[in-house]
Amino acid sequence: MKEVKKRSKKLDFYLCIIDEIKHSNSIKGIYTKLDISKQKLNYYITFLKKKGFIKKMGYGIWGLCRDYEEVKKEVKKISLGTKGERPTTNLHALQINFPILAGKIRDKEWKIKEKLNNWIPKYKKLNILGGLTIKNNNNKSITVFVNSRDIKSLEEINNLAFKIRSFIFDYFKREGVILDVFECRTSNLNIATEDKEAEGMIKKGEKLELDLLKKAEKIFKKDNIDGKAWIDGSPFKFSAETNDLEWKREYLSMPFRIKDTIEVLNSMAYNLSYVAENYKSHVSLVKEGMKVFKKLNNRLLQTKLTGWI
Repeated sequence: MKEVKKRSKKLDFYLCIIDEIKHSNSIKGIYTKLDISKQKLNYYITFLKKKGFIKKMGYGIWGLCRDYEEVKKEVKKISLGTKGERPTTNLHALQINFPILAGKIRDKEWKIKEKLNNWIPKYKKLNILGGLTIKNNNNKSITVFVNSRDIKSLEEINNLAFKIRSFIFDYFKREGVILDVFECRTSNLNIATEDKEAEGMIKKGEKLELDLLKKAEKIFKKDNIDGKAWIDGSPFKFSAETNDLEWKREYLSMPFRIKDTIEVLNSMAYNLSYVAENYKSHVSLVKEGMKVFKKLNNRLLQTKLTGWI
């Protein structure tokens, strides 16, 4: 049982590195012993330094900043991929387009931000539903921009979108403008999740994008956005972003699934350990049983042969 627990600890690079640093092992000695690249080890070292667990003692040599047992206890709480806290998720962008069926928007007092060749889009801000900005698209349609805000759950996005649809329809109806709420669609969606432990994995200004090879999950019936996910440094230093609610749902549940998997593996390890500890007694019992069956078989065989003589 003790051997199984010892092996399971080796799965946590943070604890392994702390152990090696305690024994004054060098950077080269650590990544050689743990069989990982120098770059990967530098990532873990940078993280532990940022958390105030270790400090540089000399070229390639690191030491603990605090008591070993205290550091080990804190490191266990923040092991990457097994933490129980949900990271901060930000609704970084949500844009909804509404076709205009009838009426003309009176936008004389609206602000001008840019001038296009054939028309001049105008904007108006509303301090409602957390902050909205409306853009008049030459009286053919309007686009509603939602102010960025942190959210507690992805359900807030759908609820907010439908609240906006109802509010905007009533707002413009009072102005004599009828919007086609049945043809409205999400024109842009950006859901960003912060990952503090992964800061430094991308360079400043670097952006990595993944084509999900599917349409993003719909909010409104007419939505038709190509699903994608990407990583960049905004709004957080390390942001995992997507325009697909389904992908983000899977992303947010991933740490908890990993935690559940580890618990299952630990249970399996315990059972295997129990079997291993009792393996010798099981084997001896099986061997004794085989001897008994062999004797019985011989006696039965002799009885049958005697009957034929």
